[in-house]
This record gives sequence, C-alpha cells and structure tokens, in this order.
Amino acid sequence: MEGIKVRYRLKILSDTQVDAIEEASFKILEKTGVRFDGEAARTRLVKAGAVPHPSRKNVITFPRSLIKETIKHIHPWGSYCARDPKNDIRYDGETMYAHSLGGNPGVFDMDSGEYRMSTLEDVEKTTRVMDALENCHSISNLVVATDVPPELLVVKTQEAMMKNSSKCISGYALNVESVDILAKMWSCVTGGVEELRKRPLLDVYASPSSPLTYDSHVGDVMVRGAEYGVPVDIVPCPIAGGTAPITIAGGLAQQNAEMLAGIVLVQTVTDKVPIMYSGRLSMMDLRTGKNVWAMPEMALASAATVQLAHKYKMISDVYGVTMDGHCYDMQAGIERAQCALLPAMAGSDNLSGIGGAWENGASYEMLVIDNEIYSDVFRMVRGFEVNDETLAVEIVDRVGSMGNFLSVPHTMTWLRKGEIRLSPLWDKRTGEKAKHDGVRPLQELAKDHVKKILKEHHPTPLDPDVEKQLSQVVKEAEKSLLRHS
Repeated sequence: MEGIKVRYRLKILSDTQVDAIEEASFKILEKTGVRFDGEAARTRLVKAGAVPHPSRKNVITFPRSLIKETIKHIHPWGSYCARDPKNDIRYDGETMYAHSLGGNPGVFDMDSGEYRMSTLEDVEKTTRVMDALENCHSISNLVVATDVPPELLVVKTQEAMMKNSSKCISGYALNVESVDILAKMWSCVTGGVEELRKRPLLDVYASPSSPLTYDSHVGDVMVRGAEYGVPVDIVPCPIAGGTAPITIAGGLAQQNAEMLAGIVLVQTVTDKVPIMYSGRLSMMDLRTGKNVWAMPEMALASAATVQLAHKYKMISDVYGVTMDGHCYDMQAGIERAQCALLPAMAGSDNLSGIGGAWENGASYEMLVIDNEIYSDVFRMVRGFEVNDETLAVEIVDRVGSMGNFLSVPHTMTWLRKGEIRLSPLWDKRTGEKAKHDGVRPLQELAKDHVKKILKEHHPTPLDPDVEKQLSQVVKEAEKSLLRHS
C-alpha cells in the first residue's frame, strides 16, 4: 500500500503552545478527572495508580506521574494489517493515507438522486467501490445496513466488508461479545486466534462521550481489543461551544485529556498495541445548535491535533474532506478542499471523510469525487524535486529563445513521472470544446466512474474454505445474538 511521503510540515502551533495544551490536559486529568461508568475499567485504573474522585460518582483522577509514565510507554506509530499483505499500512510518521467516512444511516440513490435509508447491499457496493479507489487506503463501513436487525448489524456489516475488499478494514463493536465474534470471524482468515495476534486484521473503535466520559461498553471494548492484541482507535468527538469549551485551545486540551485517559486504560492490558489518535474536535453553530464540520476552525483544530498526536509519536487520524452544504455546488467543493488541505499540509498520518455527503447521508458519486480531491491534495503534499535534472538548465539552453519544449524528451519523461497531474474527472477542456461537446454536472461524470467500477472491478475473493468457515461463524453468531434479544 503506497502512501504519500510528507516532505514538509505546516506547524500552526509553536512547540511552546503544544506544551501548554498538554499542560492544560494534565490539570484537567488531575483535578476534574474522567468518568468511567464501567466498574471493571475503574478497578483497572485504580490498580494502575489512578484515584477515585472524592465527590463525583464514577470519576477517576489521574496523577501527573501516572500520565507521564503512560506517555513514555505509548507504542510508537505501528502497522495495520490487511487480508492481502500487499495492502498493509505501515505508519511511520512520515507517510500519509486516507480512508472513508463511516456509519452514515442513509445514502443518496444513484438512480433517483434522492436520500434513502442505506441497506446491506449498499455496504457491499460501497466497499467494492472503495476497494478500487487508489486514494482510499483503508475502509470503514461507509453506510449502515438499516435493513439488518440491530442485533446482527456488527456481524453482517463486517462479513460484507470482508468479502468485498482485501484492504485494511476498520471494525466497530458495541460490546465485548461483538469483539469476540469479530475476532472469531477474522480468525477464519488468519488460521486461528493466536495467528490473529501475530497478524491482527481486526481493530476496535472506541469513542468517549464528551465531555470526559467513557461509558461501560466503550471501556469494555477497548480492554477486550487490547487483550486480543489488536490496534485500538480512540475517537474523542468534543463539540466546541457544546460539549467542549468554545475556544479551540480549550477544546483541544479537553480532547487530549480524553485521549490520554483512554490510553491509560489500554495500557492496563498492554502497551504493545498501536493506538490511533483520532481527534474529532468540531464546532457548534450557536444560533441553531447544529454541529458544523466544514469550518476553517475545524481545519485548524485538525492540523493542531496532528501536532499533539505526533508529540507522542502516535498515528494521527483527523477529518479531511467534509461539508455542511446540502447539494453539489461551489460551496461543497470549497469546504471539502479547504478542510482536507490544512491537516494534510500539517502531515496527518490519516485523513478521513471519503464518501460523506449531507443529511447524514453517503454518496457513491462523492466517493469518486473525494478520491480526486485527495489526488490533488496529495500532489500538493508531495511537492516537487529541485535538482540538476529538474532545473533543466541545459534543456532551456538547447531550446533557446522563442522555442518550445513539446518535442523535448525531458518533457514526456517528467510528465510520466507525475510532475503535472492530469485528472480524469475535472473538466480541463477549452471553452470552445466544452460548448461544442456539452457540459455535464460533476456528479454525473462521477456516477459513470462508479458504474464502471461496479461493472469491472472484482475484489480479491476470500479463499473458498475460509469463506465456508466464515459463513459458519456468522450463522452461529446470528443464532446466539438473536436468542439473547
């Protein structure tokens, strides 16, 4: 899996400012503490050196010495494994990747253009499309299969994704039982649970409830994932002005406190697993109470989150392409590009958002459009070479005054190397040709690309024996989960 090498990093915070945000996090953890509703999590934390708050129920405070010791033992960077080893992602703090949005309850139908509730078929099809997109390096479930019983949602979603992509796949689990089932499903691919520990194809996702709360299920899922030795993605989602201070610095300090508390819990099990710093500080429109994402402040917060994560040598995962508009228009393009570019220039390890649209809906067409946006963003991040060959002094001398460079081999050599990116989607025709041939909306062109992918792209299938074992595990899980409901 080829990521994008980051040559230069935009720092929107000085090192002193990053330290000040961290210091504020320490003070929050020492004085205010973090609520853990799970008794098992609280017991683990206290045994590790945390202290129950003297008056606040289920709240645990964290001595500075415990937090600093935890930071020393954070697993630096780390790898995420894919069903096909060629799609493994190796994070090193110098390479950038992108992945899809996750968990949309609806989708914009390609034929009618209307919003509708998403289905298991949409999970399968969007996964196939993402498997084909070169800038979607790992895959979350873009949409929710609302036609599946809630008890089976985790299992059926994961099965659909496993069958339709050989890239890294993010999993989510609602409770410990779900983690166990997912581990059993992926063990069919690895050849057993112990092999899964050696090559963890599963990762678990955990999101605290801001401000400063981990519910019992989230804590249990984090612990169980760590017990399996799989990566843990911690995703604090504070909202500035709502569930966090309205100031960006204050929101980042609270977000960092929530993150560090989660890391302490994971380290009560092991300090050997990668933990992804997936900060999602967003903003509230105080006039309406709406959570807004496509803001310059969101881009600033994401870029700052990258600096905080890298202070700990952790994988940074922040929002990239996103929008608050309600249609395919100029606003959508501006919002998606500006929110992706700033954290990319900051050197985020992971950028999210591919395929998200509006009204909590996903879009097949937006998957393709976002793939192109990231192609442009990555081209800017990649920069350009400055050496004797690219300075081309001899070529300029050979062509001379009033010549041209069309017939010079140097031109084609560097065009093939990607010096100038020619998008297959953006309209770069002359005005005369566009007027003669006609202009189609961008989403219509993207729809053609999606249909072509669904017709021609065939993901690497599971081994027949593995698929048979997987089907059996899923059937057993269905019986067990429905029996409990």
